[in-house]
Amino acid sequence: MKKKVSFDFDDTLSYEEVQDYAKSLIEQGIDVHIVTSRYEDPSKYNFPCDHNDLLNVAINLGIPKSHIHFTNFENKAHFFAGNPDFVWHMDDNPDETAAINSFTNTKGIFWLHSNWKYKCNELLELPNETKD
Repeated sequence: MKKKVSFDFDDTLSYEEVQDYAKSLIEQGIDVHIVTSRYEDPSKYNFPCDHNDLLNVAINLGIPKSHIHFTNFENKAHFFAGNPDFVWHMDDNPDETAAINSFTNTKGIFWLHSNWKYKCNELLELPNETKD
């Protein structure tokens, strides 16, 4: 069974540094998903947003649409409680990562912490160069 991880999109996978890391994981056979707080259908909520930015990144990285999950602004811990097979979820929101760590088996990784990549690789049992 492939190892499965996920990334928040806004202010996380939207950054090139994180995209490069996600691409390297895909190349190593890791199953990469996007779990975003966005509304799946923003027009339904009169929310001025489309998903072109998210979809373009997903296409460029080779992430299929079936691996994009919208939580409709519910806490992501609810998603991971129902999907316990994720190793980790990377997010820029410390409240989201804390809730994931407290209420699910998935490890929430705060990507703005200096050793985020080290933690991710460690959980995936991948080699690490340094802890920086």
